[in-house]
This record gives sequence, C-alpha cells and structure tokens, in this order.
Amino acid sequence: MAWDGRHIIPTRGFRRHRSAERTAPPHVGALWTPSLKAWRGFLSTDAATWSRVLHLAQRSAPAPLASASSDRWQHDLAGAYRWAFHTRPCLTYTPRAGELLDAVCEAEDRWDTAVPEKHGGFFLRVGDHVSRMAGALAAAERTAIHGTHMKAAWSLARRAVKDTCRLVSMDRDMVHQIVEYVDDAMRHVSTSEGQASPVLSNTPEGQTYGEYAHGTRSPSGINAVRKLKHWYQDSCQICATTLVLPSPRHRYSEAAHIRAKEDGGPDLTENLLCLCPNCHVRFDGGALVLTDDLTVVDTVKDRLGAKLKRHQWHYINPDHVRHHRHHWISRNPAPLTALPSERQSN
Repeated sequence: MAWDGRHIIPTRGFRRHRSAERTAPPHVGALWTPSLKAWRGFLSTDAATWSRVLHLAQRSAPAPLASASSDRWQHDLAGAYRWAFHTRPCLTYTPRAGELLDAVCEAEDRWDTAVPEKHGGFFLRVGDHVSRMAGALAAAERTAIHGTHMKAAWSLARRAVKDTCRLVSMDRDMVHQIVEYVDDAMRHVSTSEGQASPVLSNTPEGQTYGEYAHGTRSPSGINAVRKLKHWYQDSCQICATTLVLPSPRHRYSEAAHIRAKEDGGPDLTENLLCLCPNCHVRFDGGALVLTDDLTVVDTVKDRLGAKLKRHQWHYINPDHVRHHRHHWISRNPAPLTALPSERQSN
C-alpha cells in the first residue's frame, strides 16, 4: 500500500496506541505491507480514505538489492524531495503530458457510473495519484512534466487498479475494460511533446502551487473543481441551495477555498467547498466559519448552525479549517459564546 496523506491513517473499531501511531506511515510516498487485521480495519473506513491509497498486491518475496546498485537512488530521491519542499516549485505540463492526464481523469467519471459506489470509491483519485507521481519524477529531473513521466506514473497506477480489483473482489471485467479504455486513449495521444512553461523555483507571493505563472488553475486544479461540483451536483454544502439557471448552463455553484489562495491554500478538493454565491461571500468574509467537526458557525449572530454537508468521498483537511477559523475569529472584536474554546485561546 502507498499512502498519499499527511496524517496518520484513520481506523475504525481499533484501540489506538502511541507506539502504533509512531510506526504507521504518515507521509507522502510511504510504502508498507499491512497485516490482515489492519487491512480489514482499513476497508471498514470510507471512500475518502480508501482513495488516498494505492493498493498493490505483493507478487513474491522481495529479492535483496545487488551491492553494485548501492544506495545512489535513495540519495537522488531524497535530493528531489529536498528541492521540492524547499523551493516549492510550480511544475508545468507539456501539451502531451496534459492530454495523457486528461485520458486518466476521464476514466474517473466512468468508474463513478459503471462500478458500484462501494467499489468506485477506490478509484476516484487515480488521476491525482498519477499527477503526483509524474510530478515527483519531473522534480527528480528538475523539469516540466513530460509524457514519459505521465506514462510511467500511469503504469504504476494501472497495476494498483488491477490489484485493487483482485484484493477487494469486484467486477474485474468492467474495471479492466476501463483500464483498456485509458490505454487506448493514451496510444492515440500525439507523440509530439510540445513546449511547456518553465519550472518556477520560487513561487511568487499570492500564487498557489496548483496554479500556473499566469494565475489560471493547473489541470489538477481544474479537475478538483470539476470533481467537487459533480459530487454535490452544484448543491451548496452549507445551505443546500441549488441555483438553477436557463439552458445551457442549468445549475450554478462556486468552488470556495477554505484556506485562502493568498495564504497558500492549494487547489485541491481537501481545501475546497461547493457553495452558492451567497454562502461563498459570507464564508470568504468570515461571517461563516467551521468547527473541527465541521459544524457551521454564524459569527455575526454568534450561533451554531447545522453540520456541513459532506460527500463520503470528500476529505476536508482540518488544518485548512482551523486556519480559516483562527484567521477570522482573531479579528472578531467580541468573544463568541458559540466557540468557547476559541475564546479561551485568544
């Protein structure tokens, strides 16, 4: 298994021990073999957790590395991570890489409709996984993301999809049919790489990592918004309003950042809410904030509201929720009785 989250993997129905938390893989890129008990506990969680993991079936006992290979690759990988974390690069895609990623992302819609919901949840972030792995390969070479990076990333995600199908005992024919669809779509992408924007080593203030230099969203950012609105069918997560407009647009909603973009908020679903324009303005202006358990608080009326509507596949990063809440509560001239813990901490 390979976990892409920042935090300890959540479990359900298990007593949590500090020693277990220390050994659990908490960071991006972790690879480990779970026990049967841990695997069953993992399957008892929800799709927001399943989808953050690539499930790989072990083929055989790993052979020891030849001494000639040394540990050079480990130094190269560590160097790539240091460069990425210290410089915060804004990686760009070549046109060919973008088309290859589109082929993978389009398959997410097919899994969503063709596979039962309890199984489709395993695949809803496949495009994100491919994008991240391709980005890691590009970061190791200090280049833009090329088609070769994208195809290499898909080869690993492809194996994970097929292994997941076997490990969870789902409809192999349907899953394999969608995998073949992606393979075929990739074969029809032009072999001409095209020109990519240069890799930016220092992100200008106010520009998030999910954006290009000219300020528009990257392909992964656009995909995050599309995915978010599809989950909620343009219904507001706070007030449940769905705005219906004349054809051809039909429904309208807005993707609101929890942690503001100027504060480094990423264009990821974990930092986005699907809101109506009214709630979007109130949320951005601090009239609405969220508690850690995602209860809506009206700071103008000092009143607790209902819980935020959350799709089972929508993971919301608690760090972004706290950042937004603390940002606005610290500016409130009067303490809020609806948030006693905030009042004590300020």
